[in-house]
Amino acid sequence: MINFTGIKCPVCGKAFTDEDDIVVCPACGAPYHRECYQEKGKCIFDDLHEKGKEWAPPPPPKPPVTAEVKDTECLFCGGLNARSAKLCAHCGAPLPIMGEREVKSPPPFTGAGPAAGRQQAPGQQAYGTGAPQGRYYGQVPFVFDPMGGVSPADTLDMGVSYGDASKLVRQNTSYYMPTFRYMKQTGRNKFNFSAFLFSGAWMLYRKQYKYGIVVTALMFLLYLLYLASSIFVATPALLEVMKQAGIDVSAGLSLTNEQILVISQFIAQEPSLYLELCLPMICLLLMLALMIFIGVRGNKMYMRHCIVTVRRVKSADLAAEPNMTLDQKGGVNTSVAVCMFVCYFLLVNVVPLLL
Repeated sequence: MINFTGIKCPVCGKAFTDEDDIVVCPACGAPYHRECYQEKGKCIFDDLHEKGKEWAPPPPPKPPVTAEVKDTECLFCGGLNARSAKLCAHCGAPLPIMGEREVKSPPPFTGAGPAAGRQQAPGQQAYGTGAPQGRYYGQVPFVFDPMGGVSPADTLDMGVSYGDASKLVRQNTSYYMPTFRYMKQTGRNKFNFSAFLFSGAWMLYRKQYKYGIVVTALMFLLYLLYLASSIFVATPALLEVMKQAGIDVSAGLSLTNEQILVISQFIAQEPSLYLELCLPMICLLLMLALMIFIGVRGNKMYMRHCIVTVRRVKSADLAAEPNMTLDQKGGVNTSVAVCMFVCYFLLVNVVPLLL
């Protein structure tokens, strides 16, 4: 016998209780309050009678999501969610859809996986063993991969993995790891704009002290040569040519086309004078050539620096835990960047006044 308690009367819409006087239609079995059935005088389910079907109780209401069993694991962060949930309550990523549809996996993401149940040893900075860091907007996940899609277990060079190199690089590994992989696979260089713009300062910032000191010293000497040649060689030579051409020097360096033509004739007669006037430009071209060279070769030099440093740390037994030594030797030197900025400011603004 069906227990009608909690089922709503089809006439008044009130739920039946244990104390209600309930009557049942003899044809289809639909329940009514006795008063409601007497009010209508018959069963209201004529369509069931015509089709010869029996009345069936409505399905029980679906429990809220918060009351469901949380056994659906998020493939991005590893959090548990209710079975009917479509988005992860922890990170907002789409959840696998079970049942009639096939399981929908997340977008391909190498180097990272669910973080559930995984622990990391103290002092170890292992990329790709935890949940990907990032934000989720709406239903589309935007995931930040610190390895730039490179697997930490892949080999960068003999005895050195990309995970080892990432512990040494630390800052901006999402750029350097794919760059190292590209150079290893293709044998080509990849231009580094930071190395081009800052040259020796970039090397010192990246703790390539040996090459950084050499490049910085060369740039400093070339800049001093540029200032010295401009002030003590090119400018006096130009003033002397202007005097020989009968040009009033006190009027400034605003020359007419005729005056420039006369000066060109004097310079053509004395090739050494032409060299004196071009000496500052030669210094600037040498500085630009050095910057371009560092921009082209910078990534390869840094990759070689990382490989050599990792090998030295692993083979020298400097510490019981090599990863701790890599963390200490890796990263960037911010104090050097600040000092280089101050030195550059003094070099550009103070040194010309002294000369």
